[in-house]
Order: sequence, then C-alpha cells, then structure tokens
Amino acid sequence: MKKYWFALKSHIYVDFKEKNMLLYDTWHGNRIESTVDRAIALIRQMYEPVNLGVVPVDGNMLSEPQVGGFVEAVIHKNMGDLIDVEKCLVKPVRLLPILNLQKDIEKYKGDENKMAFFEKDLGKYLLELNLYVNSACDEACCHCDSFCKQVRCCTANGYREELSIGSLERLFEQIRYLPINSINILGGDISKYTYLNELKQLSVSYSKELRYYCHYKNYKKYPLTDFGKVELLITFPIDKSIFREVCLSDGKEPIKWHYIIENEVQSDCAEKLIEEFGIDMEDCDFIPFYNGRNLDFFRKNVFLDKEDIFLKTFHMREIFKNQKLNSNFFGGLYVLPDGVVKADMNAPAIGNIQRDNILGIIQNELISNTAWRLVRDSHPCDRCIYQFICPPLSNYEEAIGQINLCHIKNLNLINK
Repeated sequence: MKKYWFALKSHIYVDFKEKNMLLYDTWHGNRIESTVDRAIALIRQMYEPVNLGVVPVDGNMLSEPQVGGFVEAVIHKNMGDLIDVEKCLVKPVRLLPILNLQKDIEKYKGDENKMAFFEKDLGKYLLELNLYVNSACDEACCHCDSFCKQVRCCTANGYREELSIGSLERLFEQIRYLPINSINILGGDISKYTYLNELKQLSVSYSKELRYYCHYKNYKKYPLTDFGKVELLITFPIDKSIFREVCLSDGKEPIKWHYIIENEVQSDCAEKLIEEFGIDMEDCDFIPFYNGRNLDFFRKNVFLDKEDIFLKTFHMREIFKNQKLNSNFFGGLYVLPDGVVKADMNAPAIGNIQRDNILGIIQNELISNTAWRLVRDSHPCDRCIYQFICPPLSNYEEAIGQINLCHIKNLNLINK
C-alpha cells in the first residue's frame, strides 16, 4: 500500500473552531474551509509537537471521499505537499506558522526587571497624537458631541478651558526625539485658540508637522496653515455658499476633504459637490457616521460579507497582528483641552499631560488596555474562523452596540 507524507506549506494560516476549520494561503489568497471531522483531525495532528508539521497518510485514507477529497483540494490549490515515502524515507520537517511575540506586555507585567527592558521601546509605540486645543465654536452641528466618538472630528464638547501653552511646551519637549513626526490639531474652532501662533512655533522648533482638522464653516485663511496641512471636515446639510467660498479661495496649503456621510442622499450630494467644484477625488474621503437611525445604511455599506473580507490577500504578519493589537487604535493618543489623555475618544482616561510623563501614559495604556490591544476575542467573533482576518474592532461597534458588523450567520458554511 502506498504511503505518503502530508504537510501544509509554511505560509498557510490555519484556524480551528469547534466544528469548522480554515486554511488560508497568505501568499496567494486561496482558502479552504471544512467541517469534515476527519479532515480537521488530520490538520490538528500536524500541530502536535511530535509530528513537526508532517503526518503520514496511506492509500486507504486517500480513498475515503471526505479525506481524499480534502487532501486533493489542498494539493490542487498548491497549499500543501503529498510526498511519496519511498522517495523520502526520512520523515521531513515542516515549519508551522505559530505566533511567538517576544515583547508581549502580558509577559512583563508584575516583573520589574522585565518591565525595565520593555520600557526602553515605549516611545516607538506612539504613532499618532491628536491634540484637542479648545472647544470654542459658533456652529451648532446636529451631532457635534457624537462625531468625534466615531471619526476624527472637531467637537464643542463643553470644555471651558484651553490646552495651556505650558502643557504644550512640556509635551513637545517630551516627544522631541520620538519618531512621531505628524500631529493632528483639533478643536472646536481652532482659529479661536489663544496660543495658535505659539503652537506653530513649537512645531517648527521641534520639527513636527501639524495637520489642522477644522469644519469647513470655520475654515479661515491665516498664516499658520502655511506650516501644515488642512483636514477639512464636511457635515450635512451643506451650506453651499460657504462651501463655494472655501473651494474658490486662493489658499496654497494642501487640503484633504473628509465628508461625513449618514445616508445615500448625502453620499450623492458629496459626489455632486466634488464634480461641480473640480475637487480631486484622491483628496476626498467618505466617512460613514452612525446616527442611531441609519442602521440599514450601515448594513448595506459598512457590514461585511465573506466576499468583502477576502477582497485582499492577508499576509501572515497582518493576521498575527490582529491577534495581539488593534491597528485602528494602536499608537494613538487623544489629549483633551483639560490635559486628560485617552487612547480613544470612547475610552477612559489613562493620564493627564499636566502631571504625567508621556512615556508613563503609553505604558499605562499598554498595561490597562483601554483601546490599543482590543481584539476580536468576544462572542460571536471568537467562534468564527475569520476572527483574525476580519478588520479589527472600531468605534462603529461601540456606537452600534454590536460586535460583529457582518452578514456572516452560518459559521459552519463550507466554501467549495
């Protein structure tokens, strides 16, 4: 009877759930899903340490329709190998992709010596800094208090104070040698910020680029924007006369247009404005916003089908990353006008720049995990074979009150 060594390619990602299994090719995007017990057991054997990624199969096993058909599919999609034992008498070894994170905060907590080793790299984890310098604004947008909890947006959230120049000076000094080069400036109406010129000077002195987020109704021409980029926020309904003034202004600073969309009507309106005023579509961003009444719009335009998930090929590193950190939140800090720091606008405070060092704040977030390391480990995602291939959690899940923003209901569906 013919005997073979059966092994998966080293770039095949495997996920087992209670009754189903996913094999995913991280090089080419091919995949095989199965609920066949014998097929699942065969792949599980590969992951037993004694087997070193290779299991023996024989003619009898391959003649079984369920096992033989599964192995044939693996070979046909070039996701594995079937090696004749007569041509390879010594059992080969196949390296299996297993996540082994050397600098995992969970390994260091409670051990001062290990934490000291970990602390050396804390500054590298700050990837994005969002400074809410004030909340003064003369506009009264319908969802002013809610926009900023889903998207990066201005807000008049009731803070009376401004971010003091002293706090800014201390903050810029602390991040002087950190790799972060771009800082997002938000308000209220940031043109009303008392220390706007001082902020510009700090950015020049510390070689940090500023990105100014402002509502199109508050867009002003002032010299400060010559030293940064403008991120223009457009909400609906549109005041077309003001919008026209912005479009026809002769400012030289680059502008990114962020359209906050609640329904198809607003989406169509945005497209017409872009066409009418000759705005480059590459400079435009359409951002869905959940207003509590437009769930059907989200189901149609935001929720994922299986086909949506696999529109791109996922590399092994990206899948493993989704098991340990949240790329939507990781590395971002939000500083509010009173100095309070959050890892996300929906998260609890993790420090205050008026009294805490920025590296200490970063460490606090890594330990307490209010946002940066939130992954899809809750029900029903924890029972789905696409658990770590799906996009990471976002603020939409928080706003809608639903963890799985998808249309995948039958987790045992086999993809032939």
